[in-house]
Amino acid sequence: MAKPNRPRTDRLACLLHPTARFFWGLALLACLVFAADWKARGLLALLGMGLALAAGKRVSFGYFAFLVASVVVFNLFLPVGRVWLTLGPVPITEGAFFLGLGKGMTFAGLVFFSLASISRDLRLPGRFGALWGQTFAWYEQLMDQRKALKPRALLMSIDRLLERLYPTRPGTEADRPANRKPFASTKTGFPGWLLMGLTVVPAALVSVFLR
Repeated sequence: MAKPNRPRTDRLACLLHPTARFFWGLALLACLVFAADWKARGLLALLGMGLALAAGKRVSFGYFAFLVASVVVFNLFLPVGRVWLTLGPVPITEGAFFLGLGKGMTFAGLVFFSLASISRDLRLPGRFGALWGQTFAWYEQLMDQRKALKPRALLMSIDRLLERLYPTRPGTEADRPANRKPFASTKTGFPGWLLMGLTVVPAALVSVFLR
């Protein structure tokens, strides 16, 4: 049986309250979505990657490179703008390439900012907010243990992982990532507000002016 992954340190947790961190992520996502140029989206995606790593999240560089490349390739079948070259009946155009690159960077950035801004300690008001927060906590626990999934026996490995984390048999204790103690939510102090300002303001400027 695969050993549980060792949890990584979330360096943002000691700076930002989970609720402030959530809305900070929404502001960064808005900057990314409204960015018009692929260069702006690329810079914002790099920012999101750095923040996700600072949050202790595991980032598979190969996966995201493949994601961006796939979006670019499929976008090339919708020719737009100046033709670079022709491969058989398919013209490879400048506009389609950069449009696909921008879309790929947007998808990657959305994931990065979500990883950075969603904390398992997030508590939103109301029953829906509580359900949403618990869903993210479950998601993080599953992602921490994803190496236990075996492609050749995917369904069986998923079943074993879920049984280990959320046992249904009487007398069985959950084998959850450690021994990880519940985190006492920190109030957002000056360093946290400074971090939000130093990321949101430049992100907004890049989104608006880099076109």
